[in-house]
This record gives sequence, C-alpha cells and structure tokens, in this order.
Amino acid sequence: MGSERVPIDATDPRNPRFDAAGEGTAGPGKRSIPAERGVAPVGGSPGRPGATAESASQPRGRARRKPSGRASCACIGVLVLTATVMGVPASAAGTPISSSGGLTKFTDCPSFTRYMRQVAAAESPPVYGGPVYRGGPVMPNDSAGPKPGAPGAAIPAAGNSATGTNVQETGVDEPDVAKVDGRTLFSLVGSRMNVVDVGTSKPRLRGFLDFPAGQAPQELLVLPGQRVLAIGNSYAAWGPGPRPLANSGRPATVMPIRPGTAYVDLTVVDVSDPVRPRISWIERVTGSYISGRLHDGVARIVFGSAPRIEYPPYQQGDSPQAAADRNRAAVASAPAEDFLPARQILDGSGRTVGQGPLLHCTDVSRPPWPSGAGIITVLTIDTKLGTQRFTDARGSGVVGTGELVYASANRLYVATTEGGWNSVRPVPAVGSQPAQPAERRTAIHAFDATGRTATPYLGSGTVPGYVLGRWAFSEYHGNLRVATTTGEPWAPPDQARSQSGIVVLAEGRGALHEIGSVGGLGRGERIRAVRWFDDLAAVVTFRQTDPLYLVDLSAPAAPRVRGELQLPGYSAYLHPTGGGGLLGIGQDADAQGHVLGLLAQQFNVSDAAHPTRTGKLPLGRGWTNVENDSRAFTYLTQRHLAILPAWITEKVYCPPNAECSAGGGNGDGYAGEITVPAALGIGIDSRGRLHLAGKFVGDSMILRVVPVGDRLAAVTQNSVVLLDAVGLREIGSVRTAPQPPQGTAPGAPGKPR
Repeated sequence: MGSERVPIDATDPRNPRFDAAGEGTAGPGKRSIPAERGVAPVGGSPGRPGATAESASQPRGRARRKPSGRASCACIGVLVLTATVMGVPASAAGTPISSSGGLTKFTDCPSFTRYMRQVAAAESPPVYGGPVYRGGPVMPNDSAGPKPGAPGAAIPAAGNSATGTNVQETGVDEPDVAKVDGRTLFSLVGSRMNVVDVGTSKPRLRGFLDFPAGQAPQELLVLPGQRVLAIGNSYAAWGPGPRPLANSGRPATVMPIRPGTAYVDLTVVDVSDPVRPRISWIERVTGSYISGRLHDGVARIVFGSAPRIEYPPYQQGDSPQAAADRNRAAVASAPAEDFLPARQILDGSGRTVGQGPLLHCTDVSRPPWPSGAGIITVLTIDTKLGTQRFTDARGSGVVGTGELVYASANRLYVATTEGGWNSVRPVPAVGSQPAQPAERRTAIHAFDATGRTATPYLGSGTVPGYVLGRWAFSEYHGNLRVATTTGEPWAPPDQARSQSGIVVLAEGRGALHEIGSVGGLGRGERIRAVRWFDDLAAVVTFRQTDPLYLVDLSAPAAPRVRGELQLPGYSAYLHPTGGGGLLGIGQDADAQGHVLGLLAQQFNVSDAAHPTRTGKLPLGRGWTNVENDSRAFTYLTQRHLAILPAWITEKVYCPPNAECSAGGGNGDGYAGEITVPAALGIGIDSRGRLHLAGKFVGDSMILRVVPVGDRLAAVTQNSVVLLDAVGLREIGSVRTAPQPPQGTAPGAPGKPR
C-alpha cells in the first residue's frame, strides 16, 4: 500500500456530489471530518460523504451497506441500514426520491440530517452526558442448519466446510476462530493468530502474529492469494482534553461528552511466509461487528454503528433542565457525519493513509416502522480480484438496527424488531380494555447476493413476533421461511400465551409478502432449535418438555405440521446425520423442566408423519457451547461421528494410601467433583443408536475440533492437538500460547516472552 493516496477533489463545485448548501455533512458553521495533513480522504469528502472520483462521474450501482470498496476497482458493494424511531413523523425525511416495499430513500443531506436529528432526539431524552441509543443485540450463532431432503425422504448428512467450520448454508463459509487451508491451521486466541502446520505426524507452530494493542480480532476468514482476513472490534475514547468552564476563570475538570468510538477492524494478513505473517493493511470503520459470510470468493461483512454526537460538558450549578436543553440543542445541530459511518485506511505499520465518510446521505433509506437510531452496513468484497484495499465501494442504503443477518448463496437478509429489541409499542386503553403492549413484529429486508460487486435491495416485509436467531431463517426457491415466537414465553405458566410458527414470504412488487403460515407450535413455550431440509422443517420448542415438530413446506402457501414427538428436555442444536437421521444436542430435563445434564438424542425423521427417537446418550452434568454457537460442532459424514467441545463434571477419587479431605465422600474413596474441558465423540450406528466414541481432555478450554484430512485438530486456549478420529486419541500437540518467563511456575502470572 505504501503512501498511495486516493485522489478526490470533493471541494470542487463542479463535482455533482458537492454540497454547496452547507448542510451536507457538516451543516452551517459545523465541522466536517477533516483529512489529516498529507492524508487523502477515502471514499468521500469532508464536503459530502461518499463522493469518490469514480462515483462523481459514473452512475452508482446498488450495493451494500457499510464500508467501501477498493481503489482502482469497484470490488465492493455497500448496503446501509439506518433506523427510524417511533414517534418521528414521516415528514421528517423530506421528499423521497423513491419508495419501494416501505423503504424511503433520502434525496439529499438536509432531509437525511433533519430526519436523523429527530430520530436521535426521540430515541432517549438527553440529560447529563447525552442519550444512550438503543440497538438490537448481536444475535448468537444458534441452532439450525443447511438444507437437503424432502418430506418423508432420506435426508443426507451435512459435513463441515472446506475450511473446517460447521456452516449454516452449504457453500457459504462463515468466519470462525479456527480455519483450515490445506495443511495449515489458523487459530485466533485473544489477540494472537497462530499458524500451525497440521500436515505432519506432530503439529508444528510455524509462526504467529500479535495484533496491535487496542485491536480485538474475533474471527478469521481464509481469502485467496495466501491471505487471511481478521475481523474484530476496537475502541477509542473521545475527547480533546479538559476545557475551561465558561466564565469561571479556572480550568475545568470535565470535557465535552461524546460517546467513545467503536470501530470495526478488517485486517488483511499476508500469510505467504507462514513463519512471518504480516499485516498488509487495515480498513477501520466506525461501528460494531455483527457477522460475515464468504461465498464463491465474495466476502460480505456486516456491522452497525450508532450516532456520534458531541455533547457540551456539565457545568456546576446546572439544573437537569438546562443540561437537557443543551444536549437537545447539540442533537438539533448535529451534522450528517455524526450519523453516518466513517472509515480510515491504515498501512501495515498502522499509519493512516486515507480517511473520510463512508456513505453519502442519499445512499441511505429508511423503513416506515421504528427501528432505532443506528446504521447497519454491509461491506461486499470480491476477494478474487486480488485488490489491496476495500475503499472504492458505492453504497446504497437501507434501514435498521436489529443486527441480525442471515445469508444464503443467493440472498442476504437483515432483520430488526420494530422499536428495537428491548421495547414494544404500547396499545392504548379502549373502553374497559386496559392498555397493553403490542405484539412485537420483526422487519426483514432482502438483498440480492448473486452479484460480485453489489448487493441490490429487493424488498422488505414483516412477520409477527421475534426470532431465535439466524437459524430461524431459510431461503428456498426465492421464498424466505421464518420461524417465530409470539407472546411472552417467560411469563408464569398460567399466564404464558406464547406460541410459535413458520411464516413463508415471497418476493414481489418491491416487497416481501406473506404467502403462507402455520402456527400453534409449542403453546406456552419458545423455539430452541430449527433445521431446514428443502421442503421440511424441524422445530424444537421447550418450557418443560421438548416437542419436536416436523412441518411440511412443499406447498409454500399452505404449510402444515406433519408430525410431532413429545420428550423431556430439549435440543438446542439439530444436525442431519444421513438416512433421515437428525442428531439433537441439548439438555435432559425432568417432567417439571428442571435441567439434569448434557444430552445427545438421535431422531429418525424419514417418515415426517411419525418421527421417532432411535437413540439417547446422557453425557453427564455439563454444557457445550454448541448450544449457543453451532460452529463449534463437527460431523464426520463417512465415520458417522459427531464431536462437540464441552465442560464435563467428573468425580475425583482419593488415591490409595492417601489422606483426602472429602467434600462429599461416602466412604468409597470419592472425594469431590471437578469440571474439565473435554471433546466428546458421539458415534451413530446403522440403527440410529448412540454411543460414546471417544473422549479427549484438554489442557484448557477447547474452542474447536476441526477436521484436517482423516484426523482432527483440537484447538484449545493453549495448544493445538492432533487427534485420531478413532477414539479421539492424542497423536501429537504443540503449545501456541506464549510461554511464561523462566523461573515462573506454570499457571503463575507472567509477561509473555
């Protein structure tokens, strides 16, 4: 990258994106994001976000939200989702240039700025320090999976991706903490990425990379060209330092209050020399990382951002009203740049070589329903082009702060709950009927993910209730199937009115329209797991028992429940094992719903009308992260072997001829219990019966167990261990955690060398 600059002259009035009105990114008398001395703006300008040399002269393609593309090639589409808040009048947005499927696109920066100011003011009444903006939670990677089979047919098994990750959709890779590329394993533990050769009898640590201080990489994607993309967050407190108090004649001990800035760091690492992996460049965008996907060499990274408004400091003697008035004034004069995400480009040494706004105001659209005050962005990168920076994207916008993303090979969906995930709209009292909260609805926006440089918006729709997570979605033949729960399953049993169901949405006329639905699943319960198989869905609900429902979706306009199986406990993750088999991982429970311990169950769903349980394997007291993150699960299709990392409770016995202090012994030498990190192998025979096929106890928490050829690699917080798939027997290991200083006892605090 070197000292290459991005040539943009956004101050030229001849530039069609130049905002002479002054209320574009900064507003009259306000600041705009400046370029540092010797640093060129990236992808936009101080005068008008999003203006690039290319976009000034060429029509902008419909793309995704979030940071931009690359210099010298339009390799990224950006899609932005901004959110509305209930109570903000539609007129706040100004005159739209277009409206489709409920989405309204802003025509200029003044209309965008007016609308976002009202959104921010209505979101939370500002008092000392400014408002706290609501946003949807980052949804976990919870239960469900790919698609094969049909109602009543044999459902094929699903294995891990080529990079070792258990993915939701076949062919759509997902970022993870451990990825395989041939004989090389990349693992991410803390702020260190390890490069391990797993192609020999004993694993060998080839090299490692410690990321710069302040960065918090979370996940990895393997890119073409011997590159790895590390995705994560960083954070910077904001403030120029203390300012004098007005008319006080003495220094202040307070500063103007502005939320600290969260960043998404997209770090491209060159691993062509595995001994010395190095950072090529970093794309840093304001916001928080949500999710990412990689399909056919096109990466789509999704993140969300909140307003960054500067609030005046509290002054001694201030009344709450005076402080609130000043903060409201700050919101009322906030420029567009305070609502739009910004970005920086850093070279391998961490030097800023470009910065500026990410999007133009007219790249943003809004829905008619309340969604919060943030902006969600999707960055689309064609990694096969061999480009070096993600800075030439043209954005098209959309709306929402739900922060839930599902992607198939053809579509990308962004979902948000109206009014935010933490609130519901009130229903006023009518006659003798008391006021009650309205039922939540989940808004869903669909985008075309078939292109390599852009992700056009297709339409929006809503479904009643809320969703489990990304596994609640499945796209099939252009229709989106959504599993939802309505009501409040957490209410006392005698008051619980919740139920679950599946809604089928079809694309048409710029919107997502409901064409079919089925409800009444798990009354008084909530969805715990979903799995989709072409025209068949398996849905697990739970409160005290574990109903497994099989829903026939072969007629999208008339889905129906084909079969049901009632069992104690629940499955939080479902995985197809072949021949109509379905493995459930979750917890056993008694008749009252009290959890008893980790449980694996095997179901036969080849006859959708009569599902049966063919195997049950209690695994003892413990838990597995597979319940919350399906990427932690591994299935070897040829061996009919499932592997899950877990924490298992084991009894400790007093050694012979030793005196032990038993914490619950009963005279048979039993001294107590410990919880150990273990990888458990679950074998499935031809009749669907389950057996414990191996157990490996790690030296620390086991993060992943991934396939590497005909063996397995267990990634712990301290080591990488090669395992024989037969019995999970250890073959060899290598320590990857920093060694403690010499003379330091193992486990004692010490500074890594």
